[in-house]
Amino acid sequence: MKHESKLNSWMPIAVVGLALSVSVGFGSQPITVSTYDTSTSINNVWDWYGGSTLTWDGTQDHTGNAGGSLHIAKNTANDHIFDVQSYVTGATWNNGTTVWDLTLYTNLSLWIKWDTNSTMGIDTFNTYPAGPGGLTMVLDDNHLGQYDWSGGGLHFLNQVKIPVAASNGWVNLNFPITASIPYINTIGSIIWDAYTAAPWSGTAAFWIDDVVFQPSSVTTLPPPTISGPTKAISGLNIFAASAGLNDRQEVLLVQKTGVSWAGPATAAHPVTYSLTIKSMPTNAANYGCEAFLFLVPNPNANDNAGDWNETNVVVVAIQQNSPSNTLMTFQYKVNNDHNNAMYYGNAPYTNAPGSYSGTLPPPPTWFESGNLGSVTNLGSPLGTWALKFTSPTNVTLFTPLGSSNSLAIPPYNGSYFQEVSGYNIYLGMQPNNASNLNQAVVYSSFSISNSLTAPFATNVTPTTDNFVTDLALNTNWWDTTEGASPTATLVVPASAAYWLNWTLPAAGFSLQTGASLTNLAAWTSPAKYPVITFQGNLGQLVDSTELPAGKTAFFNLIKRVASQLQVLLPGETNVPGPGTGKTGTPTPVTLGADQGYEYVTVNACDSTWHIVAGVGGSIDLTATDPSSVAPNDEAMVNGTVTFTSPMLFNTLGTWTISATNTGFTFPTATSSPVNVTP
Repeated sequence: MKHESKLNSWMPIAVVGLALSVSVGFGSQPITVSTYDTSTSINNVWDWYGGSTLTWDGTQDHTGNAGGSLHIAKNTANDHIFDVQSYVTGATWNNGTTVWDLTLYTNLSLWIKWDTNSTMGIDTFNTYPAGPGGLTMVLDDNHLGQYDWSGGGLHFLNQVKIPVAASNGWVNLNFPITASIPYINTIGSIIWDAYTAAPWSGTAAFWIDDVVFQPSSVTTLPPPTISGPTKAISGLNIFAASAGLNDRQEVLLVQKTGVSWAGPATAAHPVTYSLTIKSMPTNAANYGCEAFLFLVPNPNANDNAGDWNETNVVVVAIQQNSPSNTLMTFQYKVNNDHNNAMYYGNAPYTNAPGSYSGTLPPPPTWFESGNLGSVTNLGSPLGTWALKFTSPTNVTLFTPLGSSNSLAIPPYNGSYFQEVSGYNIYLGMQPNNASNLNQAVVYSSFSISNSLTAPFATNVTPTTDNFVTDLALNTNWWDTTEGASPTATLVVPASAAYWLNWTLPAAGFSLQTGASLTNLAAWTSPAKYPVITFQGNLGQLVDSTELPAGKTAFFNLIKRVASQLQVLLPGETNVPGPGTGKTGTPTPVTLGADQGYEYVTVNACDSTWHIVAGVGGSIDLTATDPSSVAPNDEAMVNGTVTFTSPMLFNTLGTWTISATNTGFTFPTATSSPVNVTP
């Protein structure tokens, strides 16, 4: 379907009032982090830092219902009293795929009781040795799929003193939550923290119980508003969608061997790394945005900040400084673990070539700066940049307009980059200032040429990826989980037309588009691409095939209300609209090869079978097979759950599976019939 390029200039930006004339009804239920009523309830708590002892205590319970509580104890020998993390049930400490949406919540409530066996008293805990003390609560947005070690995902709620009354019994503490907290809709964990300068002494211990997020008492709020549409740019889009200005947003090359210059590169056989930038924030306010390439001779340490965390690294950075000046710099470090002093010539490093400590016996310790030099492009950052190695130490930098600069790693440092067991290659961006948040660097291609020389090339393929022709990111080649915003790092295919963004809170809302303001029944919901969480808003791509025919398209948001459950079996797919809401035929189950296993998905849907995000509650399964064994109940997250354990059939025949939502009053839903064969 062809749409004129000027569509964006005259199309109404958003038609909000039609579907959003009703206010957002909260109707939210408290979210219980934990009541600690069972011994297994502390499985989702871990000591992040400081060496606290965490135990379940069945003798202490705030409600007196014979449940229990979490006991935290710490010998304060170091400067941290404790740093304890509790994450969403069903997740793990470094997995942000399961989250809390707190857009409609006002505070975190918990109960605390001081353990009088502590050698440190409450007063000392609150003030010792001098300055602030007490209990600090922190939200971790944990949207990374890993913990945000850079700190960009940590959001401090408040620090409060523990009341003296806690020595005599349970007291309630409240920590306020505001909608301005970044990633408030994707919170993955909470952290109890108490920290101040040394010296500490003695032991501190207390019980924690009934940790709950409380919903707002307000019954209505103004609806979210849409911005856009903004024309989509095809290629690998790497957005600065997390809070930290120094967060590394990146993809990691899956191929680890045969991707290094250090070994294959010779003058007759140069190894070249090429990257083509299609789009990048280029306004004056955006100067400082960085496109980067990290070359790390350690394939076993996949991390977010490889340039800082690793010991030996080459960093190639591209930054625009003016409308007619963009620099590509080449820096490296060796023996500089968890540091960046060598990149910049900071003490003890110096910009004087050949500087070394004079320490004997050899090898000496060299303190020469790793900032080898740069090359200037007399224009924007757009176009193809390259670095060509002709030896393990000699490299030439090239700009899109053909300027070049040849540099050399000193021979006494070149050996650190020899490929031994492989390399990690990172391609990405770093925002560096607030105006670049939610902005993207778009790459149209990346390649490594001539690195496949024996013995370095064993069962590998040449590395060239044209992102503009890709339909999606090739996960056999690229891994996004190391980046600070993995869901906002994606290939935008050429068929994608526009980005639409909308404000928070927006629980339960979904995007619609249509060609007529008088025929809302014909409007449809784009579903080809997922909703992505950005900094302070949500966004979704709309494909050209999802736009209405003609030259006019309107957009709005609709708040869908869940009214029914849907049970999907393998072989079936959710299809919103009239009818059954699904397509496909259940795959037969065999008692032999399949062992009678059937993995079930349950969705919370509106009356037209659209999945409604924000719905939770526990799902219970049963089957008509009298000998079946149902899996344990599992929690629905954002309107869906795919059971991690299967329904087990034990009898030949044709059976159905039913689902009940124990947290809401939806009718019981029944699956399509599934045949169980020998």
